[in-house]
Amino acid sequence: MNNKPKILWLGGNHHRHLYYANVIQEKYPLAGAVIERRESSLPEPPENISEHDKANFNMHFIEREQAEKYYFEVQDYPECSVLEVSTHELNAEATIEFVKSIDPHIVLIFGTGMVRDPLFSSLPKDTINLHLGLSPRYRGSATLFWPFYFLEPNYAGTTFHYISNEPDAGNIIHQVIPDLQKEDGIHDVACKTVIKSSKEIIKLIDMYSQKGTWKSYKQRSTGKNFLTKDFKPEHLRVIYDLYKNKMVKEFLNGNLSCNTPRLIRQF
Repeated sequence: MNNKPKILWLGGNHHRHLYYANVIQEKYPLAGAVIERRESSLPEPPENISEHDKANFNMHFIEREQAEKYYFEVQDYPECSVLEVSTHELNAEATIEFVKSIDPHIVLIFGTGMVRDPLFSSLPKDTINLHLGLSPRYRGSATLFWPFYFLEPNYAGTTFHYISNEPDAGNIIHQVIPDLQKEDGIHDVACKTVIKSSKEIIKLIDMYSQKGTWKSYKQRSTGKNFLTKDFKPEHLRVIYDLYKNKMVKEFLNGNLSCNTPRLIRQF
């Protein structure tokens, strides 16, 4: 291709989503952005749980919010043509018309709900999602949390993949894991994962600018598609009661027996 591709971004409006968009914008000005207004980043705890689990739940999400503000600071919408939508409007006709008006070479997605028809069919072939999780091992929801629950924090990472009709199941282009340090808590790892992925999407766009494509790999092995309802406040006891949010330190000290993830990489 040997020139800058026309890029449309589809994403959420949380700190991490806008950080990703703005990193891209610095080198590759976006032709447009569809921004979905996501749920509150500080959810209310479920009813009928113990006071201890309620305290863990509130602490978990408050500390996540604090970590994202620290790592990502306040992020504005990218300076481009923007269509802001609700979750219910994401796959609607107005979004399709906006996409058509941009006529992008590639679409980069991070932080929206599931892209479905008729929007799905209106997107170009090179539509790439950034999934917070190593697919196919961790697909679906909260997939930077579940590696900690299953005592393998080294499996907290991201997957760049083509979108498909199934959640996080498209052909994989590239995967990223952060550099772990002993002082990292669960939210540090998540934020560092997004930061490293934001740097590496620039390299992936560089490759696309030169070659007009990426190598991709079919997801062959099986994993778990985690649903939102799979998460329960009781799961947080493993992170905070048992490991005091020091699981990375235990892993780096050799006190957790984990396999090493086999990543798909373009470089």
